[in-house]
Amino acid sequence: MASCGYVGGHEIQSVGASVILEEQDGRLHLACTYQQEQTSWQSEAWIFRQGRRRDDIKECLLQWHQRVCGMPDSLWGTLIGVRPTKLIHRLLDQGLTPDSAKDYVCRTYHTQEETAQDLVDMAVIQRPYVMNPSRTISLYVGIPYCPSHCMYCSFPSKLIFQEDAFFLQRFTEAVERDLADIAQLCRQYGLQVHSVYVGGGTPTCLPLPLLQRIIAAIQRQIPQGIEWTVEAGRPDTATQEMLAMLRQYGVNRISVNPQTMQQHLLDTIGRQHTVDAVYQMYDRCRQMAFPIVNMDFIAGLPQQTVEDMRENMEIVCQLHPENVTIHTLALKKRAPLFHHPLRDDIPDAASVRAMLALCRHILQQASYIPYYMYRQQYMAASFANVGYALPGTISAYNIEMMEERQTVLAAGPGSATKFVCRDGHSLEKLYMPKDVDRYVEGLPEKIKQRRQLCAMIYGGEDL
Repeated sequence: MASCGYVGGHEIQSVGASVILEEQDGRLHLACTYQQEQTSWQSEAWIFRQGRRRDDIKECLLQWHQRVCGMPDSLWGTLIGVRPTKLIHRLLDQGLTPDSAKDYVCRTYHTQEETAQDLVDMAVIQRPYVMNPSRTISLYVGIPYCPSHCMYCSFPSKLIFQEDAFFLQRFTEAVERDLADIAQLCRQYGLQVHSVYVGGGTPTCLPLPLLQRIIAAIQRQIPQGIEWTVEAGRPDTATQEMLAMLRQYGVNRISVNPQTMQQHLLDTIGRQHTVDAVYQMYDRCRQMAFPIVNMDFIAGLPQQTVEDMRENMEIVCQLHPENVTIHTLALKKRAPLFHHPLRDDIPDAASVRAMLALCRHILQQASYIPYYMYRQQYMAASFANVGYALPGTISAYNIEMMEERQTVLAAGPGSATKFVCRDGHSLEKLYMPKDVDRYVEGLPEKIKQRRQLCAMIYGGEDL
């Protein structure tokens, strides 16, 4: 059964009785039968080129999809995947010029020229950040607690007020053990931490003494002055004392994530804080002299309008944070919104497209540069999440994480360690359990597995 995917707030829509691929006399035959209500049609194609069969099949499916949905040519053509700029880096590695890489993507994947140019421009910006020495790494620490569960969020975070002191203490001790092992691996194999990211969840919702222990454990193993980000997305958790502690230990990039600056939308999506609280938090971050402040916004929230997004961007231009990330709503089954009547109020794809175009225009007029992007499943009309930065404030971690050209050692529930193999492209991965209890109980075995992978990549006695 074929489907046309998520558009607006509607269910994935079945659009075909069948798509059949079969081999006949050494040739591939591709057939589609479409039937919906009173409409029906059939189409078929013979695939002859031996070395290009996959590309030819994707091209046929794209054309049929566009015919069924009555959509214009796709921005992405047949280019799939979460990290589209990885392809550009591969082409540049092979010696292609940026212009040749753009032409290749347009010709091979039928992407629109503007999309291909965006990918190439971002890749050119990213090149210095993906050419790091092989023993340079990033560090990620996951803290899966939040004060509340936002309607759009599919991350399996635990509500902090439901956890008693004993279990929070137990969690903190486990993360400390996790970090201590990573520190030992760095010493043993001569690994140099290049950037740190503490994410969640909402790390700052932890009681200050417990988060301070984790922050102190990180500080003990990293060089001074490297990029160090902490997500403090909820203003109700980023108190003066909390921010002062983070700054004291060397955190130099803080993420303030209002998602929107309209009170009625904040209430609708369950943020449980006010617009004024966002302004107050931003002021506190400036008073604490964080060198870089990031702000996150989402396009496509229920009941959101293009004018709402215009107001958001006008506020950004007034506050002038160094980094801005524009996300597109991805409707996932684990999110409360998926089964909520509010999903009927999600803007249609044309409105979301207009929001994203408006953000791009306003931010670029204000000197922000788009420097990284990624795509997600179940995202409206296959748009992308895009990170913008003022000149000189690009986040190395965001690039390194997305392009997967640098090893990431990760601690905490739901975190993912990714070792870049010696070929510079393939990965060996280790995922920590998302559930806190399973993480704590399974940590000794996960540490053993991580040490084995590290030995395999860098050589050592643990192999």
